[in-house]
Amino acid sequence: MSNSPTILAPASVQPENAHHAEAEPLNGNGFYRFKIGAFQATAISDGYGPIPAPIFAVNAAEAELASALKADCMHPVIQVTGNPLVVDTGRQRILVDTGFGEKLGPSFRNFPALEENMRRAGITPESVDLVAISHGHLDHIGGLVTKSGALAFLKAQFVFVDTEWNYWTASRYESEVNSSPMPGPFKEGTIGAARENLPPIADRSRFVKQGGEITSGVHYIAAPGHSPPHASIPFASGNEQLMHMGDIAHHPVTSLQHPDWTPAFDYEPAQAIRSRKAILVRVATDRVMVLGSHFPFPALGHVVRRDTGYHWEAAQWAW
Repeated sequence: MSNSPTILAPASVQPENAHHAEAEPLNGNGFYRFKIGAFQATAISDGYGPIPAPIFAVNAAEAELASALKADCMHPVIQVTGNPLVVDTGRQRILVDTGFGEKLGPSFRNFPALEENMRRAGITPESVDLVAISHGHLDHIGGLVTKSGALAFLKAQFVFVDTEWNYWTASRYESEVNSSPMPGPFKEGTIGAARENLPPIADRSRFVKQGGEITSGVHYIAAPGHSPPHASIPFASGNEQLMHMGDIAHHPVTSLQHPDWTPAFDYEPAQAIRSRKAILVRVATDRVMVLGSHFPFPALGHVVRRDTGYHWEAAQWAW
């Protein structure tokens, strides 16, 4: 973490016309455009679905979780969203993570929506030059390949942290996923996504060291624990920066207000807590704009220090 570049000014959430993307309305209908310096960015909704709140806080006392939910007017079953990010740098069109794809059953009928909402924003899958993966879980690599086995992003190169790719293409992950506290359908989907979605893109993929450069102005930051070498991804242009947090934090209440609470999806909970706290203190101290993969759409805002935890200050956005 100490070798990472200094975080600069936060991204701007004032809407702008997208680089080679013409669509109306400017924002809404599952996408949201904003600027990161000279970069044109678009948050894309992959959809939403219900998740029982205890899944996001498996080590929390039942009464404590209930009190936290009540204080924020939340129900025991909360909405989870998926928010992939498209960034046009002027040289490349980059997609961060690919959503669930076609790996979920009817209980998550509002997923997937990535391709539909990309097209609404005037962004076609074949226009994506680079797909950067934060980690190998179902909801981040599920959209790499269609149900028929075809590549979803025909012209793209794919980028992974090398050790993340190695983990999900070896044999160890299957038994470890099966022994995890993940819900059954997510275990099945996670194993299936790794087995079915990664081999078809192997010869189109590039592997970088943890902390390494993805492309100019974009790199990985080590944030292990949620998956073995999970990473966050900052984008920097001019004097502005956006931190794509990946899955170091899943929800503004359970992850920010209570950073010691751990979701069922964390591979190594103690390490994930350390990574979560390190990223949160960094973005809060430097007041950088962040995107939360599963925060309420469009998932843009600031992390603000409050008492022993943090508060989510959602960005004001125009539509």
